[in-house]
Amino acid sequence: MTQAPAQDRGARSRDAILDTAGELMSRYGYAATSISMISAECGLPPSSLYWHFGSKDGIYVAVLERARTVLLAALPPAEVPGADVAQRLDAFLVEVEDAFRRHPHGLKLLLGLGMVQQDASAAAVAEVHHYRDALVAWAQDALSAVFGLGGRPQVAEELARFTLRMASGTAVARWFEPGAVLETGPLGVALLALAAHHGVQVEGARPGR
Repeated sequence: MTQAPAQDRGARSRDAILDTAGELMSRYGYAATSISMISAECGLPPSSLYWHFGSKDGIYVAVLERARTVLLAALPPAEVPGADVAQRLDAFLVEVEDAFRRHPHGLKLLLGLGMVQQDASAAAVAEVHHYRDALVAWAQDALSAVFGLGGRPQVAEELARFTLRMASGTAVARWFEPGAVLETGPLGVALLALAAHHGVQVEGARPGR
């Protein structure tokens, strides 16, 4: 009878630590977020943080793992609807904008590779790379569907990585301008231009946003 409530309390404590750490690390970065800051914000003693995660780096890895799981689960299927390039590109941009809007902290943590400091462990850096690889694969599949690039995976990958760089830049900009938004209109124009540069037929296509 007492084991289940104790487990529930432990799970609630763990979630509270991760919620607080994710908020602070997305706001200030990994290096500037200390155990004492997390402890003060979540109301749990440092000993509880160490008991659950072992170290600040252990907290960071757990925060990254949870953010990756939540964000990837929220992404729509890569089969982008639409009768032509313009409609499919518009649908893709809506999906990207929605993910960015609903998961701002996760994106700042996971896309901001430059915010992973040298004192982070190999496990933390590997987790960020693992997430980015999964997100690139999703964006590559989606943009392949948008532009009909089934036989040109390298072009689709270039478009995907360009999209993620734009999202990464906006995520990092939020450290300085909290109201910064991902500008999907210019992103759509840039994707069309980049596709055309590679000889993809985009005549007459205009992103609807």
